[in-house]
Amino acid sequence: MKAICRVVKVKGAGSISGKSNHNYRHAEVPNADPNRQHLNQEYVNQHTQLGPAIEERLQEAGITKMRQDAVKGMEFLLTASPERFPRDQTGQITDDYRNSQWVKANLDFMQSQYGANLVAFTLHQDEKTPHIHAVVVPITADGRLCAKELFNPKTLRQLQTDYAQAMKRFGLERGTEGSRAQHVEMKHIYGLQQAERQAIQKELAPIHQQNQPLQVTKPDVLDLLNLERWRQQQEAQINAEYNRRLAEAQQAAQMAQNAAVANATAKEQGKLLQQRLNTAEALKQANFEKAQKTAEELTKRTQTLEKVAVLIDEKRLSPEWSQQTAQNVRGRVVPQLERDILQSVQGITTSDTNQAGQQLRQSMEKRGYQFNKTPEGKTSLVIEPKSGVQLNLATDKFEGKSLRELVNQRVEQVRQEELKPKVRQSRSRGMGL
Repeated sequence: MKAICRVVKVKGAGSISGKSNHNYRHAEVPNADPNRQHLNQEYVNQHTQLGPAIEERLQEAGITKMRQDAVKGMEFLLTASPERFPRDQTGQITDDYRNSQWVKANLDFMQSQYGANLVAFTLHQDEKTPHIHAVVVPITADGRLCAKELFNPKTLRQLQTDYAQAMKRFGLERGTEGSRAQHVEMKHIYGLQQAERQAIQKELAPIHQQNQPLQVTKPDVLDLLNLERWRQQQEAQINAEYNRRLAEAQQAAQMAQNAAVANATAKEQGKLLQQRLNTAEALKQANFEKAQKTAEELTKRTQTLEKVAVLIDEKRLSPEWSQQTAQNVRGRVVPQLERDILQSVQGITTSDTNQAGQQLRQSMEKRGYQFNKTPEGKTSLVIEPKSGVQLNLATDKFEGKSLRELVNQRVEQVRQEELKPKVRQSRSRGMGL
């Protein structure tokens, strides 16, 4: 059974309003049971809308100016494989999860990951499978609204791993890493289902308009002696036949609508499978072409290396030429390497020195650089793999400063930014007194 964590962007006012209407049931939800709506619960948001909660968090962080298309929130859908939840014979869940350890573990996980940026945490139990909608305002440690920095392919992959680890005690595991499986949004399925229902209802219309007359038996001689009893008998027969026909039509309509639901979902899944097949074929061709190109480049480089080896062995390659070529390569590579190091330092978002070092290394590795150990055994050599040019992070200077000085300076900046909200809160309390 899988731990399921999906994340989508929440941008403008329309998107925020739509999420509010769904999460707090301000609008009709096609597959939600109104009789189970009382089993839903909000744990974080004190408002009945998402908009005020998001704006409140932005104000707390001192963010007043932002782009018109800025991502103000990230919505998480937290749940598990449907079979994880016990059900009765009708498929309805049998447990109430409002005070469950599963919900508590999800809330603890989100709060530990995102702290004050978590502005809503809503449990839904009125749909087929219990699930949680959590909304996070993407504010960085240094007080910027930047979803791209907090939610990128690398951090999202790590999120899946961390979430699965938190859900492990419930018998849940991570999905396949790197899987190309796609989630179909329920609102898309709702639309397909409704279209199918309307088409089938149109075909069923004749059932509700049967014009075949109900048969009435003519009274015989004995019936003429008691017409009232004959009338009651005929009414009972007519009512019974009418009810039979009505029940038959209703049953056919319900079966057709159930078929519409299944058919709409099956059609969409079929389309997705075809898309995946087409994508797989395209990737297969692209990978084949890429492999051919790589093999050709490797052959050329091998030939070049063999020529250089022969020239060196026969002493036909002058040391001056070798030195000049190496200087040219370093002159081309080192400036870019130094710029990437400085940008990686500025990308540090933690006030913990050890974590800062880890973030720096991860940023450089993401840019394609490799790390190696010095003769003294310290992992401080950063290498540009294409040229082999390397810098010693422990001894080389960058803009006149050592890397340790630059990292400590950035860590102090982050620490000061983290203290700003606390200082504002302290001042507000002082003014209140």
